[in-house]
Amino acid sequence: MKEEKTKIAIEGLFCVLLMVVMTALMFVEVVSRYIFGSSFIWVEELTRYLFIWLTFISAAYVTATKSHIKVDAAISLFPKNIQPLIKKIGLLIWLVFSFVITYIGFNYSLSMLEFGGNSPALGLAKGIIYLGIPIGYLIMSIRLIIILFKKNSNSINQEIKV
Repeated sequence: MKEEKTKIAIEGLFCVLLMVVMTALMFVEVVSRYIFGSSFIWVEELTRYLFIWLTFISAAYVTATKSHIKVDAAISLFPKNIQPLIKKIGLLIWLVFSFVITYIGFNYSLSMLEFGGNSPALGLAKGIIYLGIPIGYLIMSIRLIIILFKKNSNSINQEIKV
């Protein structure tokens, strides 16, 4: 349990680090533009790419902490005894979707590495920039598997107690 919290904390710290770097870069850009009259060409582009990574890594983080926005109104329409099954089905659909996006994202990133060229200001390979999407979804998939495993082990433990 403690090891899992450490992994969650590492993901959270990575997201905080990305946000701090983005904020510092944008602050330097604004100061540079308005006080010194010139700006850096690469700051806006780097901030945009960091934001892509932040979005998808933080999506995995909120999956681990169960902080995603949920629509509980639809689940409450079902009888209480069926609601856990509906939640598991929802998690399975989410997991399949995450696997699909991971697969498509890695293929897209690999094709961008091969044919995509480089970003205009930084010269980064576009495939590296877009790797944030499949990596975020891969981490999310792992987190969903852990959640499903815990739900199944908890339901088995409850059946044994009854």
